[in-house]
Amino acid sequence: MTRWQAVDELQQAGVSVFVSMSTTYPPMGEDDFHELLSYFRALGEVVVFHEPINPRGQNFQQCLSAAKEAGYDDVAEELQQMQDSHQYWVEYALEQLNTVQQVATRFDGLEVHSWPDDELVRSTSGQLRSKLKAMQEAVSPESFSGRALDSSPEQSELARDGESVEHLI
Repeated sequence: MTRWQAVDELQQAGVSVFVSMSTTYPPMGEDDFHELLSYFRALGEVVVFHEPINPRGQNFQQCLSAAKEAGYDDVAEELQQMQDSHQYWVEYALEQLNTVQQVATRFDGLEVHSWPDDELVRSTSGQLRSKLKAMQEAVSPESFSGRALDSSPEQSELARDGESVEHLI
């Protein structure tokens, strides 16, 4: 049985597919997210959960060490910058959240439930902080009652297509 035959059988059996796209790393960008979301769509996702990496804790240090050991110098350099500069990480995380939400709009009905880190929310102010807090507090869209899913306005891009999030910081 092929992988896709197995997916078809799961879908026919009514098995719900929940995807964790957490955490996303540098230098992932629009094309990478489009490819990933295409795969998730083919799996028949119900909801995709997303969170950009944050530079705290042992998990981050393990990622940094693994990138260095594997020779992924560009990734290691970006991770090191995130660890060294709080502002660099804030800008990175906002860009990741925004890009994933923008790419998701290209897929009819694909729901991405983004989760901004608490430290990211605390590092912002005004309308941006309100938007990030609303993302955190939004109820994820999966339904266990069989009713139609409602799109969550809290889970949308921070800036429109082609705009940078820098003007929000």
